[in-house]
Amino acid sequence: MIEKEEVLKLANLARLEFSEEELGRIMKDMDDIIAFADTINNSVEGDAEKIRNVSSSATPAEEFREDIVKESLPNEKILSNVNASKGMFCVKGGI
Repeated sequence: MIEKEEVLKLANLARLEFSEEELGRIMKDMDDIIAFADTINNSVEGDAEKIRNVSSSATPAEEFREDIVKESLPNEKILSNVNASKGMFCVKGGI
């Protein structure tokens, strides 16, 4: 279980401040996160083949579609529905 002092040290490093109530919730959440990470570690510990199987299911780069450069819309068309613009910029509240 994560100790209050550890959470306070991390909060200090991250420049965060918590009330006592928030601190209790954060400690519980961190315990849950650590327990989840432990579950993952225990499920693959000693069997590196499981890790390899996960990474090998990714799509190879050769199977991605080819990048094709297409001409975009002209700025006038893009800005045609804007109330106020100045060049390529939309102006909030008018010019």
